[in-house]
Amino acid sequence: MSRIAAIMTRKVHTTTQDASLASLRQVFSQARYQHLPVVDSSNRLLGIISVKDYFKALSPVMESAFETSVENYVQSRKVRHVMTSPVFSVFEKTPIKEAAALLLEHNIGCLPVVDSEQRLQGIVSWKDVLRYALQPKEKAAAK
Repeated sequence: MSRIAAIMTRKVHTTTQDASLASLRQVFSQARYQHLPVVDSSNRLLGIISVKDYFKALSPVMESAFETSVENYVQSRKVRHVMTSPVFSVFEKTPIKEAAALLLEHNIGCLPVVDSEQRLQGIVSWKDVLRYALQPKEKAAAK
């Protein structure tokens, strides 16, 4: 049975709950991913913030005619104000099929991968699961 460890991304960009929304602007504009785990100083998972969360937080201020209002808002608003917490997560040994069921059941785009102490180990997205499901059977059996 294939496990999450076989398909997860291990190098994960993270943020902290005290980071400003302004700090996410460049990350989300340049990144190919849409979710950032929020961790503490011990790399323990606290929450997750998505591009969707980011823009949802900005939408009330975007209608402002003043660019300075938007800039002040993103500088003062913190990740903790808009992140999702608690977060559904999985372990490296979690079967891929079980992770896929969680993604579908909760209508979420990714699952952080944690160890027994909730320290972030990686992340797996619906795209990773779909890519795995569509790969040739002999390649899938090797994992």
